[in-house]
Amino acid sequence: MSLLNYLATNYELLFILVGLVILSVISVHLPEKMKSLTLLAVVLLFLETVSFYLERWSQTFETLSVLRPMMTALTYSLYPLILIVITRMTAKKLIKLRFWLLMIPELICIPIFFSSQWTDLVFHFDEENHYHGGLIPKLPYLLFALYAVIFVISNIMYLKRYSKKQRLAVGYISLGSMAGIILFLVSNSDKDYSFLFAASILMYYTFMYIHMARIDPLTSLLNIQCFYKDIQSNDRSITGIVSVDMNYLKYYNDNLGHEAGDKALKTVSQIIMDNCGKGGTVYRVGGDEFVILYMNASEADITDAISTMQKKMSETEYMCAFGYAMRKTFDSLYDKLKTSDEMMYLNKALIKKEYPIEKLIKNKETFKK
Repeated sequence: MSLLNYLATNYELLFILVGLVILSVISVHLPEKMKSLTLLAVVLLFLETVSFYLERWSQTFETLSVLRPMMTALTYSLYPLILIVITRMTAKKLIKLRFWLLMIPELICIPIFFSSQWTDLVFHFDEENHYHGGLIPKLPYLLFALYAVIFVISNIMYLKRYSKKQRLAVGYISLGSMAGIILFLVSNSDKDYSFLFAASILMYYTFMYIHMARIDPLTSLLNIQCFYKDIQSNDRSITGIVSVDMNYLKYYNDNLGHEAGDKALKTVSQIIMDNCGKGGTVYRVGGDEFVILYMNASEADITDAISTMQKKMSETEYMCAFGYAMRKTFDSLYDKLKTSDEMMYLNKALIKKEYPIEKLIKNKETFKK
């Protein structure tokens, strides 16, 4: 065994891992947490390649060395751990409990793997250095499958409010990786999965980078660049447009500070996103301006959604003006957007007349109590 041999065996994998490190360092769209998790996954995957290589080297020994069962246990432990780290990028939407709850199955299995040489639960090696399956030899695969399912569910829940194309992209990455692992198992190929893992992480990182470039970092809504792209690619499917404008954001920023203004925008955005109804996609197109595009929705669907959003908004201290326009197939989308904006500005003027700034302050104090 030599360093040169290790580098030659794993050059393609190491090339991808170093590339991921470089991309994470220069990235501007991904949150710091996501970049840190990517770097952690790279480190764990590197450790897995080393453990797998050392385990392969220990197979050449004429008699059993403690190195082989330790490296086997380490490899079994690292695969699900890598999945856990990648899942943490989106697991906040799946589970609001602490990180250690996600770790419980892994923490239970790690001591089982490392003691298996003496307990014979998963595997053991005889004195002639031959492998033998234990009482539950499939435990590493079951553990990996558990975290694979959690990963897929987490991404489905995280991406459910975004486009179907994005969910399909993650589905391809997830199912493609699983198919490769199943293929290796069915063919009884004693293959290191690390290159497949590295390729999957690179694809997932690229996807998340593209995804985050479409997202407004404050509100998590789709941004204005995404809005213009979507009205071009979905032109024929858009049947309705809703314009939304938050009232008195300047008051919050100037008198209560930008932190209060950010809180207001986040609250309003969450209400719009949660209550815009089926077929609605929400975009933040300005400081306090939002647009909802509706695909194949009727006027009744849209007016019902606006009523729901207004009702939910009335339960907070914040106020928003709404306007909408329906569109037929050959109507100009930009003309309808203008009509929707005009309706919204009329509604905004009425709200300001009924709720002048003094009344807003009083309303805010009521909510504080």
